[in-house]
Amino acid sequence: MSDDASSPFKAETVEIVKVLGNRRVRRKDVVVREAICTIAVNGTRVASLACTPSDLESLAVGFLLSEGVIDSYADVLNLLVKEAEGIVEVETGDKIESSDRIAAIISRRGLTDRSAEGPLGSLRAREVTSKLTVSASSLVAIVKDFQNASELFRSTGGVHSAAIGEQDGIIFFKDDIGRHNAVDKALGTCSIKGISTQDKILLLTGRVSSGVLLKAVLRGMPMLVSQSAPTHLAIRLASESGMTLVGFARGEGMNVYSHEWRIGT
Repeated sequence: MSDDASSPFKAETVEIVKVLGNRRVRRKDVVVREAICTIAVNGTRVASLACTPSDLESLAVGFLLSEGVIDSYADVLNLLVKEAEGIVEVETGDKIESSDRIAAIISRRGLTDRSAEGPLGSLRAREVTSKLTVSASSLVAIVKDFQNASELFRSTGGVHSAAIGEQDGIIFFKDDIGRHNAVDKALGTCSIKGISTQDKILLLTGRVSSGVLLKAVLRGMPMLVSQSAPTHLAIRLASESGMTLVGFARGEGMNVYSHEWRIGT
C-alpha cells in the first residue's frame, strides 16, 4: 500500500489567518493542490479533468477504461505524460474504432470537468460472477486500515480516497480531489500492472453514485465498500449486476444494500 503524501505535487503550505473569537492568529496550513489534466487520444482532446496532479498515467488509463475508449491497457501503444503542460497524450491501436468511441464521449460529455455522472445512457454493465466472500470481521479490519491510510487527507482534509483490497487487506491506495478520479486512478493502476479486478474489493471514502458504481461493474468487481451513502440508482445497478454494495462502513458497522451473501460471519 502506498500513499505518497509527501510528494510536492499533492500538497503545499500556505499562510492563513485563523479567527478565534476576537483573536486573529497567523499560521501555516497545508492544502491539497489542484490542477487541470487534459487527456488527448490520437491527437483529439477527450476531456479536461480537475485533479490532484499525481498518478496521471493511471488517471488517464482508468478514465479511458471507464469511458469505453479502450478495453484494457494492451490497447495503448504509447502514453506520454507532460506534467508541465498538464497533458496526457495517448495513442491507441485501433484508431478507427477509438475515433468512433471518442466522438461518442465528446457528444455525451461535452468536454466537461467531470461533474457529470458516468455513461448510463450506454450501459454496458456485465453480470458480476465472482464467488468472492469476505467475513464481516475481515471487512471491518480492512476498512479500518483504509480509514488510516491517507496522510494527505489527514494533512489537508481535501481529498477523496480509493483503494483496491482483497480478503487479507489493502493492495494499494490512491487519492484525488475528485471521487471519479480516485476510482479511475485505482482501476487504471490495476490495468497497467495486470492486476485482475474480478476478485477484488473497491473501497471508497465518498458517496457512491451510479456513475462511480458503473466503473467497478464494468471491471467485473464483486464488491464495493464505501464509508458514505449510495444513491438509489447505484443500489439498483448493484442489485441487477450481481455486485455486493456496502455503505456507511464505519467502526464495527456497515449497511449492505445488495447481494449480502458475499459477507460471511
